[in-house]
Amino acid sequence: MTSQPMIRTPDQRLRVFVSSTLGELSPERAAVRGAIEGLRLAPVMFELGARPHPPRELYRAYLGQSHIFLGIYWQRYGWVAPGEDVSGLEDEYRLAGERPRLLYIKGPAPDREERLGGLLREFQDDDQASYKRFETPEELGRLVADDLAVLLSERFEATAARGEPGERAPSTAPPAPLTETVGRTEAIAQAAGLLDAGTRLLTLTGPGGIGKSRLALEVARDVSEAFPGGIHFVALAAVSDPTLVLRTVADRLGARTEGSRSIGEAIVEHLGSRRSLLLLDNLEQVVEAGPDLVSLLERAPALHVLATSRQALRVRGEHEVPVTALPLPQADAALDALRKEPAVRLFVDRARAVSPNFALTADTAPAVAEICRRLDGLPLAIELAAARVRLLSPSALLARLEDRFDVLARGGADVPERQRTLRSTIDWSYELLDEAERALFARLSVFVGGCTLEAAEAVCGGALVEDVMETLASLLNKSLLVVSGEATTGEPRFRMLETVRAYARERLGASGEAAEYQRRHLDRFAALADRAQPFLCGPGQREWAVIDPERANIRAAIATALGRDDDATAIEIVWDLLVYYEIRDAPDEPWGWVGQIVARDRPLDELSTAKVRSGLAITCNQRGDFETARGHLLWSLERFREHRLDFEVAVTLMQLGFVYYAVDGDLEAAAGVLDEASRLYDSVGHDWGVAVCETTLGLMFALLAGDLTRSEEHEQTALAHARRIANDPLTGRALTHLGLVRLLGGQHRDAIECLRDASEVLRVGGYQADGVPCLLVLGGLARATGDSTAAARALLVAEEMRARLGTSMWPYATTLRAALQGELGSAALDALAAESRGRELFAMIGETLAAVEAAGAAGTGTEPAHA
Repeated sequence: MTSQPMIRTPDQRLRVFVSSTLGELSPERAAVRGAIEGLRLAPVMFELGARPHPPRELYRAYLGQSHIFLGIYWQRYGWVAPGEDVSGLEDEYRLAGERPRLLYIKGPAPDREERLGGLLREFQDDDQASYKRFETPEELGRLVADDLAVLLSERFEATAARGEPGERAPSTAPPAPLTETVGRTEAIAQAAGLLDAGTRLLTLTGPGGIGKSRLALEVARDVSEAFPGGIHFVALAAVSDPTLVLRTVADRLGARTEGSRSIGEAIVEHLGSRRSLLLLDNLEQVVEAGPDLVSLLERAPALHVLATSRQALRVRGEHEVPVTALPLPQADAALDALRKEPAVRLFVDRARAVSPNFALTADTAPAVAEICRRLDGLPLAIELAAARVRLLSPSALLARLEDRFDVLARGGADVPERQRTLRSTIDWSYELLDEAERALFARLSVFVGGCTLEAAEAVCGGALVEDVMETLASLLNKSLLVVSGEATTGEPRFRMLETVRAYARERLGASGEAAEYQRRHLDRFAALADRAQPFLCGPGQREWAVIDPERANIRAAIATALGRDDDATAIEIVWDLLVYYEIRDAPDEPWGWVGQIVARDRPLDELSTAKVRSGLAITCNQRGDFETARGHLLWSLERFREHRLDFEVAVTLMQLGFVYYAVDGDLEAAAGVLDEASRLYDSVGHDWGVAVCETTLGLMFALLAGDLTRSEEHEQTALAHARRIANDPLTGRALTHLGLVRLLGGQHRDAIECLRDASEVLRVGGYQADGVPCLLVLGGLARATGDSTAAARALLVAEEMRARLGTSMWPYATTLRAALQGELGSAALDALAAESRGRELFAMIGETLAAVEAAGAAGTGTEPAHA
């Protein structure tokens, strides 16, 4: 809007605020006063009259009513009041805001204080200031008179060029981005839609470097036609006092606070009645100004405010829009798909700005995608990384990202200092935290993949953090945490972006508390494993799926235990969670930790050694190394019997039964140890163990002895125990074995029923290890019903999946392969193998089941499958 020129009374002149230490520069202050008054301007100086107000309130009030800031500096930094971080001298400079700043430095200064020297060095980066050096008061007086005269001339010429004599109207248009905005189309539309719908106060929130300012500029550009009164951009990063926010807005707009009018009234009058948008960038350090903004909006019905902040203002009428990171590209995405990913597009665009020949190719794409994932899709981090391609290839850059704060060290010289490095971006947020928030922020870094509120309270409370819940909520509000609902329980989980967690981990290390809170984290997850162990095999198995989101924390706890040479605790966690990892088709993970313990070759107590060796035997059995497993098991069995540990004895006997069955073909020996193991499991109320033993006995009697009656009895017992504890993998396994028994007995329709039920249970749970035998039996059934091609496809996919999982293959697979080799020939099997490679397991199960159901409906294939 165009306002009318201000008509001033004769006593109102431009005011020049004079800042300096008093005693050492008295002659200079007198010379400056003379120069100002010589130009008929008004000097604003403490010595011109005593006032009954505290000094800090007084100079802030004086400065708020002044038009020009003039600073004089020599050797003293000035007094720092109790409770303050800076002297009044530095505070005055920082509160100058958008005013013209004339700075004068006296020399020589052999005794200049260090803090003043640091402040003077900042002047070199102040593009709103003019600074000069002088030696005498007389020289200073001449410089001030000349500089003020030039300044007034420039300002007069500037207003004349605009054709509005006497009006101070600085440009408030938002800056135009020089680079493409990537991946924000939906966010821009959402925010613009809210403003179009009448939202008066819209705050874009998110962590540093997420792209709030860029998004706000794009939103402003998108809605510009809806605001005929203009869009006014005000940068607030340099303002640290909430009471100066409106003053800064007024200065930016050129609104005059004459007479007794308040700053808010001046802004309202300046903007007038036309619909206007005020874009306030970086409010997080002055969020206490929120009520002032609400008051301003109430006085100006046509005004709207779009703000960016790392935390919401939490005031009436505010609508918060969290700004999230860019979507992470998939690890296995094809090149064409990666080219469409926003994070990858951003990297490529910024990389080409420094290296025009950079291209996303089949060679560079995997590394670029992984860089984007490792940097959490954080736009600032991606831009800083892309700027390094002038020196490093993407793969070399990826290798160095472990120390991301050093690699991503400098951004462009034209960006704010707080965003020139990844570290400074997070520093800015960290410095705004209070003591409790800083302590909790650092301690939460011990969690990997996030945590629940209950876990945070259990691990991170203590000195400095009296109320974990309230402090955690504050960190969430300040965008240093993100929250998500856990898929299984719906309980909120709080986590840090990995880049933020790396910074927090550094802070924890510097605090001296790292060892203590890592130990607490280890204790927490060791206790979780101990509590979970009895339920993982029982009716509470589904409820204990809460372990799923904690797998990364369990890994971290194991690493902590091994780092503290606490191998015994690591072994206990592994032992307690054996069944969990079996259920999740990930047995290699715990036994990988056992392998690390074995490789360390540290002394262990006898029982820990027995558990390690029994665990190694499980791995050996799964990989078909049965002789090595036998040695481990016999040694461990002796130790466990000596200590009368029935559960551990049962675990070891069960594994020994696999060896006798798979290697020796000794049905009598295998049945003996498995019967004993089943009785021991039953004696300690361990239905899972009973079911495993019984289903293994049923399989042995079917395949080794051909005793389908005894096999049926054992499998029915296994099925009953599995269903008693709602254990889906074992239910599916027992049903698969029953399907085999019916297949071998020529009862094909009954076999189809068993396998249909088994496949549904296993598919819903995603139990791949037990899905492989199900597919094999379906293959046998397909062959028995006359479809050898379907049988071969099932066999080949099962073999491929078995190799991928690293488990041993059923002996039945050998029988089926030999039969199909004779019927189809090697060439046909090879062709089908190429055709079937990469097929999804459960899709193949569904396809084979459909084929045998169709054949069953047609009444084909009635001969015994083993005939």
